[in-house]
Amino acid sequence: MANYTTQLNNLKNAQKNAAIADLQNTRNQALSNLQAEQQQNAANYAAQRNTANAQNRLSARNFQEYLANTGRANSGLGAQASMQYNNNLNTSMNNIYGAENAALADIARRRTDAQNAYSSGLASANATIEANYIQNLLKQQQQDWENKMALKQFNESVRQYNQNRKDSLRGFSSGGRRSSSGGSSGRGRYGGGSSSQVTFNDTPTTSNNSVASKLTSAAKSTANAIKGNLGSQNAAVQKAAKVGQRYVKQVKDKKGNVVSQLWMKTKNGKDYRVA
Repeated sequence: MANYTTQLNNLKNAQKNAAIADLQNTRNQALSNLQAEQQQNAANYAAQRNTANAQNRLSARNFQEYLANTGRANSGLGAQASMQYNNNLNTSMNNIYGAENAALADIARRRTDAQNAYSSGLASANATIEANYIQNLLKQQQQDWENKMALKQFNESVRQYNQNRKDSLRGFSSGGRRSSSGGSSGRGRYGGGSSSQVTFNDTPTTSNNSVASKLTSAAKSTANAIKGNLGSQNAAVQKAAKVGQRYVKQVKDKKGNVVSQLWMKTKNGKDYRVA
């Protein structure tokens, strides 16, 4: 479980770093575009002011030349025209500066939006990643608990099998001793010699052979049942496990002892042993 928690933490940190990098790239690209737009606007509005100045001077000069050609250069028309051209220039400049200020305000707003989008996106990504981390951790804890219960149940079935086998062997040994005792009693009754004594270990009777055969057959059947239970138990646990989760598999070692192994379930069904 500790190793799995470490893996989840590493995954969580990697996801956070990837989210931060992606959000930073988006924000930086937006800010870079806004900076380029601001510089282009500054150049455009400067050109508009220069054009307005040039056109105003040209119009004023043309009107002065017109007055001179008509002999009215010193009349009041020249002064009035000069004032009018100055007013027109001021109006044009005010319009240009107003448009430039509006463009600057719009860029500032979008720059703030880019910063806010980065902050909110980062908070949302962190919340999602943390939620997924906790969910995966809880799932693994549940799976570990289920594996533990399955292992406990299996160990109990093995213990019960061993106990039943001991009881069967104990009952068989008791029956053998009773048969031996009966043979001795018969010898005393009928006066037979020691050659007629029946013992379980040395000279088994037909009845003892039958019991031994049945016990051996029962032991084999029980062993096969345990082996079958192993397969069924392992199949059930493996089926219940989710992809990427670990599960306990019970196998027999070379000495015939039942041991537990930890396996990892994969998507393609080719599970591999962890420990």
